[in-house]
Amino acid sequence: MSKFTNLIKTTLTPIALCLTLAIAVPAIAKKGHHQKHDGMRQILSELSLTNTQKQDIKQILKQTREDRGLFNTDEKSLRTDLRSLVHSSEWDQAAIESAITQRQALMQEKALQRASNKHQVWNLLTETQQAEFVAQLEFRKTKGEKTRSKGKREHKKLKRLDFTEEQLAAVQAIKTAAKENGAEIKTKLKSYKQAERALIQGANFSPEAWQTLNTGYHADFIAMGIVKAKSKHDIWNLMTPEQQAKAEEKSEKHKRGKKGQRHG
Repeated sequence: MSKFTNLIKTTLTPIALCLTLAIAVPAIAKKGHHQKHDGMRQILSELSLTNTQKQDIKQILKQTREDRGLFNTDEKSLRTDLRSLVHSSEWDQAAIESAITQRQALMQEKALQRASNKHQVWNLLTETQQAEFVAQLEFRKTKGEKTRSKGKREHKKLKRLDFTEEQLAAVQAIKTAAKENGAEIKTKLKSYKQAERALIQGANFSPEAWQTLNTGYHADFIAMGIVKAKSKHDIWNLMTPEQQAKAEEKSEKHKRGKKGQRHG
C-alpha cells in the first residue's frame, strides 16, 4: 500500500486548513480583500482601543505585512510549479506530493510568524476587549456559515466557461467524492482550529508549542493537499482546450484585479 493511500485512509484534512494557516493578520483601518478571511481587522477597528493600543497594534500588523513579503517570491514559484502539475494531462502523484510538501513547509513558517503576531495583539487587549473580540468572531463565523453560497458561485463560473450538462455532472461527481473523503475529518479540523486559537489566546503560547500542535497535523495537510490537487486536475482535464484557455484568461484577470485592490 502506498504512502499516499495510507495518508488518505487515516487522515484527510480539508485544504481549507492549509489556507487558513496562510492568512495574514489584516491592518486595522484599511479595507481590502484580507478582511473577508477571519474579520480580525474589522473587529479590532470596532473595539474601543486607546491611542497607545492602536499604535502598538499598528506596529505589530506592519511587522506581519513585512514578514509576509519575505515569502512572496518563493510562494509564487511554488504555486506556479504546483499549478503546472495540476494542469498537466497526466497525473504525476510523486511530483505533486513533493510540490505540496515544499509549499506546506513554507506555509508553516508563515503561519508561525502570524500566530506569534496575533498572540502579541491579543495580549495588548484588556479582558473586556478580549471577550468582545471572541464574541464578534463567533458571530461573524455563524453569519458566514448561514450566508455562504460558494457552490452556487462555482457553478456559475463553470457555466460561464460554457460547460455542458455532462461536464457539470462530472464536476459534481468529482466534488462529491472529495467531500465524502474529507467528511469524517471535519471534526478533527475544528479541533485543530480551536486548539490553535486557544494557544494563541493563552498564556502558554510559544513557537515550540505552536510547532508541536501544527506538526501533529502535518500529514493531514499533505494528504488533503494531494486530494485537492487531484480534484482540480480531474476537473481541468474535463475541459476542452478552448475552455482551458478561457479559464486561464479569467484567472489572470482576477489576479490583476486583486493586485489593483492591494495597491489602490
